[in-house]
Amino acid sequence: TLSRATVHHYNMVKTNGVGPGAIIKLVRSGLVIPKIEEVIKRAEPELPENCPSCGAHLIWEGDHLICPNKSDCPAQTENTLIHFFKTLGNVDGFGPKVIEKITNQGIKHIHEIYQIPKHQFVEFGFGDKTSQNLIDQLQASRQIEIEDWRFLAAFGVTRLAGGNCERLLQHHAIAEVFEISVEDLVKIDGFAQLSAEAIVEGLANVKEEFFKVYNLGFNLSITSKESDRERSDSPIAGSLIVFTGSMQQGSRSDMEKHAKALGANVAKSVTGKTTYLVTGDKVGETKIIAARDKGVKVLTEQEYLKLIGEL
Repeated sequence: TLSRATVHHYNMVKTNGVGPGAIIKLVRSGLVIPKIEEVIKRAEPELPENCPSCGAHLIWEGDHLICPNKSDCPAQTENTLIHFFKTLGNVDGFGPKVIEKITNQGIKHIHEIYQIPKHQFVEFGFGDKTSQNLIDQLQASRQIEIEDWRFLAAFGVTRLAGGNCERLLQHHAIAEVFEISVEDLVKIDGFAQLSAEAIVEGLANVKEEFFKVYNLGFNLSITSKESDRERSDSPIAGSLIVFTGSMQQGSRSDMEKHAKALGANVAKSVTGKTTYLVTGDKVGETKIIAARDKGVKVLTEQEYLKLIGEL
């Protein structure tokens, strides 16, 4: 006898009318797993409005109801801390196992990790050498330069990953984004109404924790503003550039950062909107032909350096 079956996500509950009093047909999928085959009689579903862990207002993310309270929701603590250090990307000492060990000791917030002294790491069960390494890693994470958009993305705000963070910071300083309204956000190209609502709510939830971490003093490189790019006399200001292949002048990441500093926009793949495809070594002819077919101007690394006046 089948008495229980799982619905994959809340949108399925909502659209199929799976609620108290509903009559459903169950089968064993693959002769093993109980599956809802059909909703014979629909009923009003009971959808939660608040997170059962922290009480925050839930929002829709695709088919799922999610809690936007990334910094203070107990159920999300460990993943929030792992995401922060992984996204920051300038140290490698705080992986999942280390974070798990720290959270088991009652540490729940990012800023609290930065306040842990060496002797407390030792008390948590880390060796003396490892504890000193963790202290050194925390110091390095504040000293090694990182992009301000990457720092913001590390707080895990819903619908505010790296690309959207960079887009947002092209219009607003990082310390000012917490005051932006939904109306102002949708005026920026790339932010729709639903995304803007989720982002504004998410920023409000992480604001307190953000400034506790921000005020520890991180070495942030500032995203150039769109208004400055429009006024720039750089030959690539406002252009959309894709770098591909191995570069001689520096790493591809360094080339991208430099192009952004000169007012260009940088993408990872070629589209009809791309201005230049800059090719390094070992680039396939197929990729070059495809770019030219889209009307994209293809430059070698040397031609690009000459264009920006560095050759």
